[in-house]
Amino acid sequence: MKIGVVHFGCALEGTAQIVRTLIEDLSSEETTVYAIEWNHTSKELQLRELNKMSQKTLTTTYSLCNAFPRKIWDEKSFLLSDELQELDQVILLGVSNTQEQETSVNVLQVPVSIYNTVENSQFTLGYDTALNSIVNSVESVRDTASSLSYGKVRLFNVQIPGNQQSRLLFDAAGAVGAEVVTGVSPQELDRLHNHIKQKEDNEDGYTFFMMDHSIDLTSFEQYFSNFDLDWKIVVIDDSQCGGPYPTAQDRLLANQLKTAVVKWCKANKPTGQLLIQDNKVVFK
Repeated sequence: MKIGVVHFGCALEGTAQIVRTLIEDLSSEETTVYAIEWNHTSKELQLRELNKMSQKTLTTTYSLCNAFPRKIWDEKSFLLSDELQELDQVILLGVSNTQEQETSVNVLQVPVSIYNTVENSQFTLGYDTALNSIVNSVESVRDTASSLSYGKVRLFNVQIPGNQQSRLLFDAAGAVGAEVVTGVSPQELDRLHNHIKQKEDNEDGYTFFMMDHSIDLTSFEQYFSNFDLDWKIVVIDDSQCGGPYPTAQDRLLANQLKTAVVKWCKANKPTGQLLIQDNKVVFK
């Protein structure tokens, strides 16, 4: 039996936990586990064997399975490639836009994403940790902002990962009381301008706008040139959202998912996906 595992997105301790369990529970003389990775030098897909011995020599748990660029995976039909056709099972840790293809390989999609955008899944592994990381970062900025007075509104533009609207954006903004920025339409700008005016009228010292990378912060400032603002930019990247310390909810989710993944492999189940429904992992 040959099992391949590919990981999309930022490094997550929960993802590493799933890979470690695959190595510990399935690696044997009869079963080989491979990391499916992208070689940035040769521009080719490559398989790297994972076993208990090699696991001990790695410097970090994230080295278990290097993240595969999702865009490259989605653009190419890797599931039909000769390398992956030699495998019996492929485990996708993360969200892929690749349509299901006719292949002899059984494929399992696992809901791993900081954006919580897997259809029909209540949660995704990594979302709760990312949400808490963003909230903690913004609250640390608030602690500093509330202790200083500039005589004008300090506007903190908080940019979080992502290129399209997601639950992460709206939930994070709601948790810290930030205004969500989704574009620069006249209606959107009127709403944001009115928010600034209200802050000035109330003599509030600061406020937060939150947006993803679909907003160009270089040109965004020009739309507020009529205001006397202390303009600040706070960028929160993928690594800050992942990190080595998952929340309790993500730890629980990782434990449930790793058990379900191993069960799928051992039972040699057909192609499908794991979802979180009613706080339980289900196979569809």
